[in-house]
Amino acid sequence: MHPFPFEELQKILELKDTEIITDELLFNSVLTTLEKQLGYSLEDKNYNEIQTVKDHKVYTDNDNITEMVNIIDMNTKERVPNCIINGREIFLLSTEYEDHVLFLNYNAGFTPEDFPADLKEVIIKLFLLKKKEFIKQTNLEEDSFFEIPKSLQNTIDLYRRKNY
Repeated sequence: MHPFPFEELQKILELKDTEIITDELLFNSVLTTLEKQLGYSLEDKNYNEIQTVKDHKVYTDNDNITEMVNIIDMNTKERVPNCIINGREIFLLSTEYEDHVLFLNYNAGFTPEDFPADLKEVIIKLFLLKKKEFIKQTNLEEDSFFEIPKSLQNTIDLYRRKNY
């Protein structure tokens, strides 16, 4: 389930039932555009990774970890018991894992409870812009062109995946 469902947008904007199919398509287009810009999925999903420990830490490929399901030391095939998760960085409390390969199983993304309000605002505003452009195209107006405004792009850039 998406952390910001169409039904919530429908309530916020009081969208008409007669336009629901078009509005839902536009909403999905907005989500696709946003996730493409961010470089990751907004949904809370399960991920598996192999990472090597350097300086007592590893980095996950995904932001917004909601649950660390399992960390297995591939050298010993044992579970790693103690660590501290800080964003994408996982600090290992024991020095024995240095240069070991770890299998990470975790959930990352957003849930409806922790979805950032500013990203919600971006989705709502992008939806309204896309709907306006759709109406222009439907009316065959020549000046139809969709561009993400700088203010919204700045917010998106705050959440864009940082490459370490």
